[in-house]
Amino acid sequence: MSSFRKSEIYFIFVRKLRVWDGLSGSKAKYIKMIGRYLKERVKHAVRFRHKRGYGVHSPFMFNFILNVIRDRRRVFVYPEGAERQAGTGYRERRFYRLLFRIAVFLKVRNVVCFTQRSELLGLYLQSLDGAEQIKYNCLEAGGDADMVYIGRECRVLLKGREKELLEMIGKKKQCVFISDIHKNSFNASLWRSLAGKANVRVDMMWYGILLFDEKLQKGSYHLML
Repeated sequence: MSSFRKSEIYFIFVRKLRVWDGLSGSKAKYIKMIGRYLKERVKHAVRFRHKRGYGVHSPFMFNFILNVIRDRRRVFVYPEGAERQAGTGYRERRFYRLLFRIAVFLKVRNVVCFTQRSELLGLYLQSLDGAEQIKYNCLEAGGDADMVYIGRECRVLLKGREKELLEMIGKKKQCVFISDIHKNSFNASLWRSLAGKANVRVDMMWYGILLFDEKLQKGSYHLML
């Protein structure tokens, strides 16, 4: 399908979405929510060209997208203890591997994770070369961390202290990984608040990556993995 045809479909859908936004009532709330979610899905279908590096002018991001996020070269060696864990689904393991690759590539030493499912994630992150501290649900450590992971349960874990987290993040060279940036309203709000001050934004529909580093060329990327 040509890029012109994709854009045409997208804008037809957006016009339909505006009609849905005019609805009222309890059922309308869910229709609007589904509509916004589908809008993001269609948007990614139109803009997914960054997956193969098309339109990416930054050498750093070209390498990051192809060889870290997509792992085209297959050079990463995952920790055996984590890989041997039984009962882990394909999608979940794929997600943990992605976090591991990013942490290895960025040479992360201090990690803070806001999640209720820390056991398997810990097995992957604890094997990082040079890793000093991996903390879970510790708000005070967020500002000093090289990498911050915000899981889908973050609203419960922060207990109303999200403003403190937002103020801490982005004051140093840092990577922030957020789950459910379009389906989860709380995480979507965090994503929008932080994306505005990040140097690099990578929207992967299910997840979002923010890079805070003044040396990086500013850019916004959309991928579908």
